[in-house]
Amino acid sequence: MSREHLLTTYTERIEHFEKAIRQQTGKINLLSLARLAVPVASVWFVVLGVRQHSLLLYFLSAAMVPLFLVLVSIFNRHKERRDLLRQLVSVNETELSCLDHDYHSLPDGSDHADTSHAWSHDLDLFGTGSLFQYLNRTSTPKGDLILAGLLSNEPGSVSVIRERQQIVSDLKERIDFRQEFCARARLVEEKAEDFGDISHWLNSSAYIRDHRWLFYLAILVSTISVTTLIWGIFDASMLWFLLLIFAFNLMVLSPFLMRTNRYQAVISKKHALLEGYAKLLRIIASQSFEHPELSSRGLQAQKGMNEVRHLSRLLNAFDQRLSMLLGAIFNGLFLFDFIMMHLLERWKERNQQEILEWIELCGWTDAMVSLSGFAWNHPDFVLPQVGEEQQAIEFSQLGHPLIPVKKRVNNDISIDSEKVVVITGANMAGKSTFLRCLGVNMVLAYAGCPVCAQKFDFGYMGLYSSMRTADSLKDEESYFLAEIKKLQLIVKRMEKGLPLMILLDEVLKGTNTTDKKRGSVGLIQRTLNYPVRCFIATHDLSLGELEAAHKGEVVNFCFESYIKDMELSFDYTMRKGIATNMNAYFLMKQMGIVD
Repeated sequence: MSREHLLTTYTERIEHFEKAIRQQTGKINLLSLARLAVPVASVWFVVLGVRQHSLLLYFLSAAMVPLFLVLVSIFNRHKERRDLLRQLVSVNETELSCLDHDYHSLPDGSDHADTSHAWSHDLDLFGTGSLFQYLNRTSTPKGDLILAGLLSNEPGSVSVIRERQQIVSDLKERIDFRQEFCARARLVEEKAEDFGDISHWLNSSAYIRDHRWLFYLAILVSTISVTTLIWGIFDASMLWFLLLIFAFNLMVLSPFLMRTNRYQAVISKKHALLEGYAKLLRIIASQSFEHPELSSRGLQAQKGMNEVRHLSRLLNAFDQRLSMLLGAIFNGLFLFDFIMMHLLERWKERNQQEILEWIELCGWTDAMVSLSGFAWNHPDFVLPQVGEEQQAIEFSQLGHPLIPVKKRVNNDISIDSEKVVVITGANMAGKSTFLRCLGVNMVLAYAGCPVCAQKFDFGYMGLYSSMRTADSLKDEESYFLAEIKKLQLIVKRMEKGLPLMILLDEVLKGTNTTDKKRGSVGLIQRTLNYPVRCFIATHDLSLGELEAAHKGEVVNFCFESYIKDMELSFDYTMRKGIATNMNAYFLMKQMGIVD
């Protein structure tokens, strides 16, 4: 599948959904006219009934009420469908933009940025122009959080990576499912505090649990009220009895009113949110997945969609008490508060542990949809082959996924038993970009995604980097001290004896040349005692001498710069050996800094 095929696919889907929107708009306009005509017809039938003293016309007028309600329901369904179609158009427009590397309007995950993280800050995983922003299509807060976790945590084992690869592969071809889920998730209006409110409600205890008799009293009073209303149709003199019921009910309710209000304040107006989640669960449940994990989650969603929808309807009904008129009528006749709180607490008892899992399931699916969409958009990327044991590293045509194809320069690197790769080169030659390219593709491999390469084979290992250490005025910590502390963390991680990839860019920049070399050599020699793959980029050509001193453990690679006809150029191609050309003095001279 080529880029042209992707462009055609997204363009055709936009045209298809826009056509469907026009059809829905036509239906909505007709329904709007019908909704207007029905009340007019109802009034007209009443007028005719009065004039002609016809009971049939009165019945026809009354029949307009349920007809109007049906039309409202149909209208709302078509309007919701049109909203979904509009989101589907937007989803495909976003994909077209991202194919052209225009993705800076997407959420960038800057709230996940952590300068002390083992690698995310160095690799630009979060923030404007980041990997997260490039592949993120999540619409739920949980999905955003889970996706960030997948990019910033080691999977722990090869089996986890392989399972993620299989899940991504299963979802990748399901473009209808992915886009419907994404579009539907965009319609779920969730505030930052909503999840906390639901958690608080689940863990709180309502007074109705300690006073079960209130529910049975409400059932008794409701039975009496309904009986009295029916009796009053035949004998109007009985309706006065409702006043006594009304006064009695309000007297019973008054001691509990404040507690009921506090209870509702936590969970109020969450029905639309939960209805949205119920629809997301229904989309998951409707799929027949191949991967066992996805199938298991589909079964979980099947149960969840009904229970969450039921909770949404209970909350919607409970919120009717917020209307002073309806609240007074419902409570005055039926002790409505007691009945609804009993039903909500009974729902909570059945599903207290599972509802958060259902919301988590939606978030997990949201994150996996992002990863599988990334895989679909990059058919030329390769799925990493990860071994259980340490093995030779072979990366072929390795490139940075955030660099457009026309500007990207890919490189090959094969490492057998060597533990340290010293990468020398001039300023701007490509050393740091290569380290980030290597790190970003490792992160993609961890997440189960294809990587920007033709071959990406390695034995499983952890990841740590020190490339862009930040000082801290708040902690009175200098840049140099911050870097030393980061290196200390790397050494402690090495000492655990587990396989580790280390990315180092110009170690000890904050000290003199002699001290820097001594520290760099000491660190490299320290790494030789552990199962690591250490890539260190440096301007210090003398570090290249370590290859001869540690044959088979240290290897040199370099990036070159070229000066021809007083013009500086780079080919960004990595080759074996030590760099021979530098450019700092030339650039300073070109800019008039030195003579």
